Amino acid sequence: MRNARKYPAMSEAGLGRGQSDQGYDPSARIMVKVVQGSIYGTKDRLPNGKPYYCFKGIPYAKPPVGKLRFASPVPIERYSVSYLDCSRERSSCLGRDVITRQFSGSEDGLFLNIYTPVLGREIDTTGTPLPVMVFFHGGGMTGGNGDSGMYLPDYLVQEGVVVATVNYRLGVLGFLCLPQAGIEGNAGLKDQRLALQWIQQNVSTFGGDPANVTLFGASSGGSNVLMHCFSELSRPYFHKAIAQSATIFADLIYQTEPEERARSLARLFGYEGTSDAGVLSTLRDVPASRLCEAQFLVLSAREREYEPIFQFPFTAVIEREQSADPVLVKTPMEYLREVDRLRVPVLAGYNDKEGMLELVDMIKNLSVYNTRTEKFIYRSFDVDYFSPAARALGEEVKKHYFGDAPISRENLNRLVDLLTDRFVVGYYVLCKLWSEYQTKAPLYSYRFAYEGSLNKGKELLKFQHLPGASHIDEVYYLFSSPLLRTEIPASDPAYRMRQMMVRMWTNFAKHSDPTPAADVGNELPCRWEPVKEVPGVEGQPANYTVFSIGKELQMSTLPELERMGKLLEVTKRCNGTIDNFVIPRIDSRADGGSS
Repeated sequence: MRNARKYPAMSEAGLGRGQSDQGYDPSARIMVKVVQGSIYGTKDRLPNGKPYYCFKGIPYAKPPVGKLRFASPVPIERYSVSYLDCSRERSSCLGRDVITRQFSGSEDGLFLNIYTPVLGREIDTTGTPLPVMVFFHGGGMTGGNGDSGMYLPDYLVQEGVVVATVNYRLGVLGFLCLPQAGIEGNAGLKDQRLALQWIQQNVSTFGGDPANVTLFGASSGGSNVLMHCFSELSRPYFHKAIAQSATIFADLIYQTEPEERARSLARLFGYEGTSDAGVLSTLRDVPASRLCEAQFLVLSAREREYEPIFQFPFTAVIEREQSADPVLVKTPMEYLREVDRLRVPVLAGYNDKEGMLELVDMIKNLSVYNTRTEKFIYRSFDVDYFSPAARALGEEVKKHYFGDAPISRENLNRLVDLLTDRFVVGYYVLCKLWSEYQTKAPLYSYRFAYEGSLNKGKELLKFQHLPGASHIDEVYYLFSSPLLRTEIPASDPAYRMRQMMVRMWTNFAKHSDPTPAADVGNELPCRWEPVKEVPGVEGQPANYTVFSIGKELQMSTLPELERMGKLLEVTKRCNGTIDNFVIPRIDSRADGGSS
């Protein structure tokens, strides 16, 4: 392993705030032509004082309303006005925020935003177009948006990349699945794919290189990125991928019995028939806001056992083979076991205290977890949750982390470890399958453990008193957020971490390598190597290398492996092997009968 080294100073030419001779007029309209028509945006100032261009609220699909509700997105051929105002964001897609539980947005929300330091017309014939980074926001596929209040990419743009952020359908509007009525599911993922097609068509206008596109996403947005890596129909539109704090194995991100779920939702609105066509007609007639509010009433009994923050009724599905435009037709384990299935470099990782997110609801009912220990067992374990066997397994897990002590506010750190390890088990399996089967595509693996003033995930959860980096804590070392007040002085140690994070992520977009040789020892302290297996000794499981991002940057191995041994053992006992998670498939019967 490489030794940790002190951080060198970042060059002033990169990210430092400074003055620029290049003025800008925020009221000026910047006109460009795309395939669909003429749009205009604005000019703004980067943190270093240089100008950049913003085009917000760009429609990339027809409004998914009326007969298009729940269906795959339809591209726009021409805009209906001569000059489309893209100087400000339009509505985001209707959804419910994971933390506040508030609804916002509208059904007509398929827009993207583009930020660029240079326009295509400013690049002469000998100029080089810029790498493109396309961001998918998180929110459990149920809420969130990619707009600039939360995801302003000014520090990324400052490094010489074009950044696009995408809004896509959420919850029931984006993931209802009723194949016998022509709705195959995953419309939200197909929105993302259509946005990628729009970007392929038009990004050269914004100075971007359509042959160098990096997908990146956080939380469920990162899970979506990995799903597109598996998809034959998505792969032509991007060349690299970044998945931050993402899981592709957790039961939370896949629907169980989606057809019956859709039928149950229709019954709530008075449908008494037996055809899926009638179900679809009923659901298309319900106001979108009522539909989104009602979707949480069709959670299964098992899903209601989860804390509210993890109750996602409509999420991704493994589509039927007959689907005309599928994203997923196999489980992630099946895809990963196909030798060299993945051909694009991937950068992926997790935060050292991911479990803090779930704690936000659990902390209100800690005593329940002392008696109902089955609540520690996920659906991805092949065991009946409501059986004595599940409770016995939960007791084993609880004893491993707490001994004979009851769960209480005095030992929250142990609870966070347990919840974190449930997440890291999936990440460990990703590293395992990648190392065994994906020999042609490098996986750059990281573990983020830095604590600083930009750890906004922990701040939102009000857990600043707990150690470590919570879920999404790394995000605001990459993005600015006017809503979360992410501007900090250069004297703040977190400023330096932001510089390095932005440099590594944009290096990956530029070079398929987060630490190219030219930066090591100069802008960055050490080399980030692709993941490698470290064989176990004396019967212990193999470990995998990881780039540790903390007070120091260094190559290491997954430090949670020994601690999560009990969870790996339980997984193997329930599922046969540790890489055989239970992931539901939709009903592929030819008939469309309802219950």
